[in-house]
Amino acid sequence: MVAKVLALAGLLAAVVSPTHAHPTALQKSTNRYDYIIVGGGTSGLVIANRLSEDPSVSVAVIEAGDSVFDNVNVTSAGGYGKAFGTDIDWAYKSSPQAHATNETQTLRAGKALGGTSTINGMY
Repeated sequence: MVAKVLALAGLLAAVVSPTHAHPTALQKSTNRYDYIIVGGGTSGLVIANRLSEDPSVSVAVIEAGDSVFDNVNVTSAGGYGKAFGTDIDWAYKSSPQAHATNETQTLRAGKALGGTSTINGMY
C-alpha cells in the first residue's frame, strides 16, 4: 500500500513543483516528501502551491482521478453538465430525504485533478 501511495505522489508531484511543470512532465519520484496533500481539488492544489513556493520544501499531491486537460466536457466553455454521470463524477447518492417524498439526491463531486471545479464549469 505504501508503495502505491508513493507512486501516486510521484506522479502528481510535478503539478506543484516550483517550476510549475505540466502534469505530464513528471519528475523522478522520491520516497520522502515534506508535505503530502490528499486531494487534488481546488483547495488541495492551492495549499500545495503555497507550500511549494519555498524551494527547500517538497510537496506531493495524491488525487484519485486523472488529469482532464484533454477532456472537452471539462475544458469547453459550453461543457457545463456534460461530465455529470461520467467516470470523473463521483455521483454520490444521499439517503432518502423525508421532506422530499423519500427520494434520493445525486451529489456531484469531481474525480479529477481540480476536483469538483472540473465538472461545475469553473475549470
